[in-house]
Amino acid sequence: MKKIFSIITLGCKVNQYESSSIATTLTDMGYEYREFPCKCDICLVNTCTVTSISDKKSRQMISRVSTSNPGCIIIATGCLAQRDPDTLKKCGAHIITGNHEKASFREILEAYIKQKDPTYTDVTEIGSYREFEHMEYPDSWERIRGYVKIEDGCDNFCSYCIIPYVRGRVRSRDMDDIYREVSFMAEKGLKEVVLTGIHLDSYGKDLEGVDLGDVINRLSGINAIKRIRLGSLEPVIITDVFIAKVKSSDKLCPEFHLSLQSGSDKVLKDMNRKYTRQQYIDAVNKIRDNYADAEITTDIIVGYPTESDDDFLESVSIVKVVRFLKVHVFKFSKRKGTKAANLKELDPDILNERSGILIAEARKMSEERMSHYLNKTVEVLAEHVEKDMVIGHTCNFMKVIARAGDAETSADKINNFINVRITDVSDEQLIGDIIYD
Repeated sequence: MKKIFSIITLGCKVNQYESSSIATTLTDMGYEYREFPCKCDICLVNTCTVTSISDKKSRQMISRVSTSNPGCIIIATGCLAQRDPDTLKKCGAHIITGNHEKASFREILEAYIKQKDPTYTDVTEIGSYREFEHMEYPDSWERIRGYVKIEDGCDNFCSYCIIPYVRGRVRSRDMDDIYREVSFMAEKGLKEVVLTGIHLDSYGKDLEGVDLGDVINRLSGINAIKRIRLGSLEPVIITDVFIAKVKSSDKLCPEFHLSLQSGSDKVLKDMNRKYTRQQYIDAVNKIRDNYADAEITTDIIVGYPTESDDDFLESVSIVKVVRFLKVHVFKFSKRKGTKAANLKELDPDILNERSGILIAEARKMSEERMSHYLNKTVEVLAEHVEKDMVIGHTCNFMKVIARAGDAETSADKINNFINVRITDVSDEQLIGDIIYD
């Protein structure tokens, strides 16, 4: 009987890509995947440490596996494993590896099983590496959308952010290898890919003569790939030169996640962000001037230690100015080892109040943006079916629930494009009817 493995992934899309790669390795080793919670022989927990809540969830998941699955080999990797391996060992992990060691997963697991040591830790100094660590191509993906990791690391060192310390310096992937993997995905039937990295804007800064725009244009030549979606960007990449380079691609999705973090110039400077409020707004305007129905999403931190009431109101006002489709609101979380960790934190009640105000304002803007699609027809890539409802996303990443009218043939629409007439908006989703020719 095959041995069973399960994977728990916390955090970003890069972690998701790396978990998928490790899943492929385990399958090649003869293991069979089952979704957690389940009884398994191996459980990988790919951890996150971007906030204190992420730390807590990572520890809890390891402890939960240890308690519920005695005899299971628990492997902890990812950013919390990179930062604090000893704590994860105490939580019950048997193997703790850093982010660089993910590329050597097969060898590490085989050595552990052979030696049968009670615990094994392999976490090296991530900042010393300067070349992209290649992993096995994943051969299964989230629904019908495939993530492609093209870059790792970040050189920006924002004052609040631990990620450069646990992901290392910028390391770009060879473009030919990116092309080969996306071609592989196309051969497997995928029509949409998402380019992801720790700091996607920095792709190519450690290479010669290439940047993110070149990757987009190269991949646009793969006929079977119909959509190219981008992970998180910063507004500094949205220049006239960048727009001119990528606008020739009819496959780049008009959905841009532009990281903001604050609407206040003073706080942005304190955070060591590399742009101003006006530069952010200018970037949004460039996008909307060049892409019809472009939608913008973002992240905003509330309660940075130097954020005053007026600074916070600047964040509220920019939500109204930009009219985001979605805002991910985070309360400031002190990260030991960062510059902001030395600052006096604001009262938790202030963080809660500001978070509530900003979330409410963002929700209003989201409803306003989505209401523009009422009575319009949108193209949807169908991802899955629930009874007679087909569910998927538009090119600008709005979730659509479409009434198919025929449960028996609904499944045939998965991984195909359908036209949907929008009749309603509910819970940040568009609802409509499939239009048949």
